[in-house]
Amino acid sequence: MNKLFSIVVVAAVLLSVNACNQTNNKQNNQTENQEQTISYLTVDEVFAKGETLSGKTVHVKGIIEHVCKHTWKRFKIIGENENQFIKIELGDNFPTVDASITGKNAKVTGKLIPIKMDEKMVKEWEEKMRENHKGEEDTEHFKEEIAFIMDIHQQITSGKIPHYTNYTIEAEKYELE
Repeated sequence: MNKLFSIVVVAAVLLSVNACNQTNNKQNNQTENQEQTISYLTVDEVFAKGETLSGKTVHVKGIIEHVCKHTWKRFKIIGENENQFIKIELGDNFPTVDASITGKNAKVTGKLIPIKMDEKMVKEWEEKMRENHKGEEDTEHFKEEIAFIMDIHQQITSGKIPHYTNYTIEAEKYELE
């Protein structure tokens, strides 16, 4: 009787382990399928669809063009048009990053926040840029940023555009390729 009971217990344990493995495999396959079905927008597509995506969770891919060395918690991604960038804000749940990620491809998921700037806000952006980058005035990055900001300001003051919209993503997750 003890042998029969032992055989039944061993068989039950083996069946239970096999069932758990099959469940785990199904869950892993479902997770892999979900990851494969995510459709990432380009930076350029976000700018084209911006208003319709405002406040929503988006999946965006781009090339890391700049890493903020003041916080190591922000970076910018660009697409085909280098003047269109999305600022990625890494929250407290993420470790800091460093400049070594510049030039890498990034896939980011998070909430898209539009920043609409009028003439006054663009001037404040320029002042903040100058303040945050004191001592870097001779760098290519600084010169390009200031020229870009000044061009936007000129377009607004001349009436060519009513405002400038840029985008930030509050990252929920990101990966580098």
